Amino acid sequence: MSGKQHALTADYVIVGGGSAGCVVASRLSEDPSVRVILIEAGGEADSFLVRMPAGMSRLIGNARYDWKYPSEDDPSIAGRRFIWSGGKLLGGGSSINGQVYIRGSRADFDHWAAMGCAGWSFDECLPFFRRAEDYAGGASECHGSGGPLAVSHQRDPHPLSQAFLSACAAQGLPTLDDYCGGNQSGAFMSLATQRDGYRCSTAHGYLASARSRANLTVLTNGVAERVVFEGKRAVGVELVRERERLRVTARREVIVSAGAMGSPALLMRSGVGPAAQLRRFGIQVVAERAEVGQNLQEHVAVGLNKFVNVPTYNSQMAPWQIAGHFANYLLRKRGPMATPAVQAMACAKTRPDLDEPDVQLHFLPLSYDITPDVQCAALAEMTRQPTAMVTANVCHPFSRGAVRLQGPGADVLPLVSHQLLGDARDVDTLVGACKLVERLFDAPPLRRFVRGERTPAPLPATDAGWAQFVREHANVCYHPVGTCRMGSDDEAVLDPTLAVRGVSGLRVVDASVMPRLLSANTNAAAVMIGERGSDFIRGRTLARAATLEVQ
Repeated sequence: MSGKQHALTADYVIVGGGSAGCVVASRLSEDPSVRVILIEAGGEADSFLVRMPAGMSRLIGNARYDWKYPSEDDPSIAGRRFIWSGGKLLGGGSSINGQVYIRGSRADFDHWAAMGCAGWSFDECLPFFRRAEDYAGGASECHGSGGPLAVSHQRDPHPLSQAFLSACAAQGLPTLDDYCGGNQSGAFMSLATQRDGYRCSTAHGYLASARSRANLTVLTNGVAERVVFEGKRAVGVELVRERERLRVTARREVIVSAGAMGSPALLMRSGVGPAAQLRRFGIQVVAERAEVGQNLQEHVAVGLNKFVNVPTYNSQMAPWQIAGHFANYLLRKRGPMATPAVQAMACAKTRPDLDEPDVQLHFLPLSYDITPDVQCAALAEMTRQPTAMVTANVCHPFSRGAVRLQGPGADVLPLVSHQLLGDARDVDTLVGACKLVERLFDAPPLRRFVRGERTPAPLPATDAGWAQFVREHANVCYHPVGTCRMGSDDEAVLDPTLAVRGVSGLRVVDASVMPRLLSANTNAAAVMIGERGSDFIRGRTLARAATLEVQ
């Protein structure tokens, strides 16, 4: 091995510079006595499309920025298939997502703790949410100030978003001034991970300033092939970068932060996973962990949209209008190019006997249709007529899937196998959600803007009709989790400190560790997991973490 290769040695080697990986690299490198190497398969996050909030429509589904993981045909949604997205650049999903900041409910995290994830209740996670945050409204019991991740109010929301909140109130869903304290039951305007009208990804919030540290090395365009083991101990990573095969040695730990598809795939390529699957591709088994790649969960959603009598983003797509919006953004950081697509949200119950909300609603002052040939919602065609849309997703889907290898090397992407509506209970929930959305559109605050049905049209007259609509139009929300789940049971891939069971010197720190999907978008929680995981790696206790000043 060349001298250049031998020089690649650090205390901690992190694979994946995404939403959690950038956090871990930043926090670990705060200690000048340790050396940290971060490996990212994609490139930098400095494109104007990445920084401009509306640029996400050109990022998801773009092979330069998105892994575009393939999936099998899904018989539960009329044989359709989707591209499963994953950010392929520094910042990962936080660099290509819709910038909605939402944490999840108190019950979400308390459920994790009840499942055997000691230390992960809402009250135990809250200090790490606060430490990450630079909230525009200032520090409080629920929010942090001065942290790396900017969280702000929308700069220029569409007027229909407020009408959506009023319609929710008319249907008994209270308007929440702050939904970050554990109660999401109601409707609210979305907070955004933005600073001064620009996207604030973890690449910009955490990593940008940390890269000036002499003890941190960032290797972009480096694809990790496998974790290297000596016996049962992880001692490094093999990667390919600029057509050169390199080995990076880890004196203390290897941290895998490659996302819900990438992390289980790397573990399996490294010999940690279901033994039969590994042997099929000639991979030597280091530790048999049958659940690696299993337990895949995703928010399955369906969208309903209406023609409206006021201009929306759909109807402002003429070249001269786009030029005006662009100028407004450049000069004032206002207008459609400065705002998230999802501007208002609600968490609601489809049945009054439920203990907690079972659907999450997303209001968009635009609309698109999921047709049989659409494999990526971000690439769906939009009508040029004024329309508004409410998308509903199941908070805690019962349906499960898996990530499987298609080959032994990183040159072959893993395959997603998932029946989004494989459990009939999820269909029933979405049917109830569709009826709720129709009631919202029919409530006076929204009804006065509705000009006619668009999707579906005509409205289904029976539950069976709604179920058919759901199966034909269901889509993913880009919130995959669970494929390297943590827990205290023997089958869990990780223990509650995120260490991989059956080996040493190896952890997973990203959204794949979640044992159960949150009733919310997952990016804020992925950042929190990066903060929490960093403290586990550094050996900090919860009591000490709770007293830390925001850094």
